[in-house]
Amino acid sequence: MKRRHRAKSDILIDLTSLLDVIFIVLLVVIGRQQTLTEKQQEQMNAGNYVEEATAKAEDARAKYELYVDQLDTADQLQNIVCAISVYCYFEQNDVTERHIEILRKGSDKAILTFDLHGKGKDVDDAYSQFETALRDYVSANAEFPVILSLNENDEKILYRDQEKIKGIFDKLMQEQDNVYVHRK
Repeated sequence: MKRRHRAKSDILIDLTSLLDVIFIVLLVVIGRQQTLTEKQQEQMNAGNYVEEATAKAEDARAKYELYVDQLDTADQLQNIVCAISVYCYFEQNDVTERHIEILRKGSDKAILTFDLHGKGKDVDDAYSQFETALRDYVSANAEFPVILSLNENDEKILYRDQEKIKGIFDKLMQEQDNVYVHRK
């Protein structure tokens, strides 16, 4: 029996399945790397969100402490300063029906209310009662500074009422040492 020698060039190796396996492994590795990159990005974003939320919480805490300090200061000021707001307005359907309310700082209810109906003596009497009430309040709180404010330049106050009340304020400020007028 005679052996035949094959030439090296006659040997055929099929690499198709090997290439398929290499490409599949390469795709798995690339996909895994992409998944890891996305997870790392999500973790970095989550870390940024946590830092941002922490900064906002610290800012809110600082604001809260500031508001508490301001409220404490306002409460203390109420014990040493009397702030009075005078709110004057007219009825929408009848301009001759006007009202003056005296409000104490920290209270949403009027201390006194005066109604100005029409013109003439009734209105003058209401203004006189209003001035007397302010004088009484200032006298009762003579040991404290009294700050008076008015809803000036408000569309709900008539110009004549605004000027009349400002005149009463100025008169009180000249006569009393403890009266101050807040002007806008």
